[in-house]
Amino acid sequence: MSQQEPIKLIPRNVAALRRGQGPQNGTRLVAGNPVSTRLEAGVGNCFPGLECDLRNLERRFFPFLEVDIEGDTTIRVVSVDTPGLQSAVSGGQMPAGTATVYQQIAGDLAASRSWRVTQIRGTFGPLGVQTLVVANLALPSTGPNRLPPDAWTAIRLLTEGTEVQLTLKRGNMSRTLVGNRARYLDDNGGLAKMFLPGELTQSLCSPWTHDFRDCGCFYWASNHPDIALPPLPTPAPNVPEVNTDVVWERANRNLSTLPPPATSNDPNGAGNPELAELVYYQINTEWQALNFVVEGREIVGPYQPGVFAADKFATKEELLTNLRYAAGVELAVIHEYLAAAYSLKATRIPPAANDDVVAARAELIRIAASEMRHLRAVNDVLHALTVGKFTPALRVAVRVPAAGPGGFRNVEPRAATPQAIQDFIDLERPSVLVDGLYSRILATLERDGSAEMRQTIRSIMAEGENHFETFSFIQEWLNRHSPNDYLRGSNLTTPPSGNARHATLQQRYRDLLERLFSGYTLGIPAGAGDINTARNAMLGNAGIAGAAGAVADAGFLVAFDRIADPRFAPIDHP
Repeated sequence: MSQQEPIKLIPRNVAALRRGQGPQNGTRLVAGNPVSTRLEAGVGNCFPGLECDLRNLERRFFPFLEVDIEGDTTIRVVSVDTPGLQSAVSGGQMPAGTATVYQQIAGDLAASRSWRVTQIRGTFGPLGVQTLVVANLALPSTGPNRLPPDAWTAIRLLTEGTEVQLTLKRGNMSRTLVGNRARYLDDNGGLAKMFLPGELTQSLCSPWTHDFRDCGCFYWASNHPDIALPPLPTPAPNVPEVNTDVVWERANRNLSTLPPPATSNDPNGAGNPELAELVYYQINTEWQALNFVVEGREIVGPYQPGVFAADKFATKEELLTNLRYAAGVELAVIHEYLAAAYSLKATRIPPAANDDVVAARAELIRIAASEMRHLRAVNDVLHALTVGKFTPALRVAVRVPAAGPGGFRNVEPRAATPQAIQDFIDLERPSVLVDGLYSRILATLERDGSAEMRQTIRSIMAEGENHFETFSFIQEWLNRHSPNDYLRGSNLTTPPSGNARHATLQQRYRDLLERLFSGYTLGIPAGAGDINTARNAMLGNAGIAGAAGAVADAGFLVAFDRIADPRFAPIDHP
């Protein structure tokens, strides 16, 4: 073909950028991976059977070594990256004595002589700097000065980039190696070069075979459901069971009646034969009987998509204005969600409330991080629509959509009171507030945008529905307890003028915005370094997380000051 195929997906990671023979300066872009294959989209589980086996990351935690973690108390060296080692030596990046140790281990492995890691000294995340004897690790792991419960957890806790000292033994022979904890990702957000293609999935179960009989999870990766809404009979009865989840892998495939709900409080109990699932070998022979699930419901006939109806903006300029406001809303809700998250107690939580409070805090932080991805996605769409020099959208909305008179409310960082959580639920409710704004943007992109732009906005809307559901869960968890049990205070205030902890938080926030502005201006891949630096600046004691925690621990509300810089100044709704 004489003309390059159009790009159908926006590349989201380094694996989606390929260099080859092409008409545009020798660079050819190819379609990126779907969102479900990105590392951060994977289920945080370390058993085979999911998108990736996260245990494989720790196989390469130390420079130039690959290890196997056997059981809870054995770390065995299985290979040495000899080419990488030779490159480091020739580049003057490794002392000769250290290289000799690596070479001895490599020679012994080639001769089937085994080396084990017997001791690790390093910074183990929240457990601090420790020297661990691997053979002594065991449960329980609780209380002050506790040790990690097993070898894998110990390696997992090692702080990225910090110095690690290993003691390795073969029989009575002992050697020591010192190096920095390896990074999993490069500056572009892709897996580091030390990982071989397919390495993260090499221990997964194989779909449509009975390998999953020995899997540590259940049957499916996360894009195969365990439960779903039942197929609708014709005509559909007006009963609650129509909108109640059922067992997707059920053995009874009868379509004439609605399956029983997939609930633990089923009147017939767990022994109800109607809840029986296909057994292992039935999956192999009868998988085709399982129904497709679209929009959360099983379908047994041709899919009929609903009609998407939303008012288009009159002009492209109006679309751009509303996209910039949408970015401002994303930043504004991040402020509100972080204030709520850090208002929850971190210590001295009544035992009956502890799990609910810990879960609520974690989910609030997760949603805030998701909104950061939305901020980038909106800027990606704006960048693609902009003719000429692009100015990133990093101004914080002063008002966000709200139910009731006027349709907007002032942005108000506050504690996670019942009213605040209800406001968050209302804001994220599908097809009403924020979702309604994106509905209009999506409808206009049908006219003024490309397929990848529309897909980006659809992804934001889909995640917004997840946020709505999660806030509903948070409301349920916290409503079981008195606010005094889970809040640091219901009337928290921002620190007074001149407060050093508040000033540190504001400076780190400003630095973050500067990095994002630079990275978004350059775009991907040129801006990847700045965006990665900004992402890292959010985490750890030296990042925004540490500064926010310090403010909260002092008894104040975590809030961000308005910035006069026109690039970051407040923005109101159009």
